[in-house]
Amino acid sequence: MSEVKDGTLLLVTPAVVRTVNGVYEVEADFANNLRLYLANFKRVTFAGPVFPGLTSSGIVLRSLPLQKMEDADRLSFIPLPYPYREDRYLRHYLSTRRLLASEIAKAQYLIFSPHSSYDWSTLAAHLAIKQKRKYDMESDHDHASAMQFHLATMPAGLRKLRKTIWARSFIKDVETCFAKSSLALLQGQDVFDAYKSIAPNPHKVLNVQVSSEDYVTPPELEEKLDRIENKKPLSISYAGQAIARKGPLDWIKIIHGVSQAGVDVQATWFGDGPLMPEMKREAANAGMEAKIHFPGSVGRHEIISALKKSDIFLFCHKIGESPRCLGESLAAGCALVGYGTEYPRGLVADRGGGEFADMDDWEKLVNLIVSLDRNRQQLRQLTEAAAASGRLLDRDVAMQKRIDLIKTYLSA
Repeated sequence: MSEVKDGTLLLVTPAVVRTVNGVYEVEADFANNLRLYLANFKRVTFAGPVFPGLTSSGIVLRSLPLQKMEDADRLSFIPLPYPYREDRYLRHYLSTRRLLASEIAKAQYLIFSPHSSYDWSTLAAHLAIKQKRKYDMESDHDHASAMQFHLATMPAGLRKLRKTIWARSFIKDVETCFAKSSLALLQGQDVFDAYKSIAPNPHKVLNVQVSSEDYVTPPELEEKLDRIENKKPLSISYAGQAIARKGPLDWIKIIHGVSQAGVDVQATWFGDGPLMPEMKREAANAGMEAKIHFPGSVGRHEIISALKKSDIFLFCHKIGESPRCLGESLAAGCALVGYGTEYPRGLVADRGGGEFADMDDWEKLVNLIVSLDRNRQQLRQLTEAAAASGRLLDRDVAMQKRIDLIKTYLSA
């Protein structure tokens, strides 16, 4: 880690802060990033909306008080109004524009993360362009892919027309911001491929939240391998939001298909969200209540512990993104099986640990899992490879790489 602290850093971010009993608390994973920023810069300021409740998409957030962070005296948070709709955005536009323009002028290093129609991060990037400032654009999504998927799930009508206009405007704005950036830190291969020809200085990076305490230990791995070889019931897990782009209904169909093929399976979806009632109905209609479990939102430690005892991490992600859960499952020695976009393929490119199907080909995922259950030696090898791939991931190393690029390309 760098021991030389540079000047002031400003980030304009999505909502990563909530209030708990009147106290600002920051999302736990983002707090890890802030810790590294504080180790590298003399002063860190981040601005963004505050979550309007204690959850996001029905997911209970993990957070910690800002004032209890180490070096909190060098950290400032600027709460911004919650936008994401024309009326709210326009109501606060002028005051927020003045505030962001002032903060941009004062900071030496600038990081922006445009993420949605009518967000403040996109406005901040445009203000930096106007001030002729260097800035870093960051993204963990292929925004065009995400918005196309969202629009495809909407029924025809005025609301879909309105959202389509929003999406086209936002995608155009995002591409302009990437084109004018001095640095683009693109998380995972899918996101890198989406913007590498637009941004003049693109770099593929990772936003992993894995550290050494997450790695499956040799005794834990050996216990898992023994269970696999002794043909114990197949254990399948997933951890994430029950929202459309995570493919939860495909996930239910796959577990049902695997069970129908004669596999003794126990499956668990950790997390909650708006599609959870439908997931439970589909599981009940398929007669799978004893095979599929929904513990809801639980702590990260409980999830990692469960993954260390699971054989397969089954995911059905529908868009180009870089979800952190895949890295966590590899660190826990849990083989990846899912839709093979470039991000998960990249995570296991060197050491292995994943089996993939084309997007939406859930029947192939059924066949892959059935094959692994019948060939336990192959599953054992895949599990060992997953653990090896997971040990290549390190939160602080990945974050420091990003910071070093920021210092290199955004210095005065």
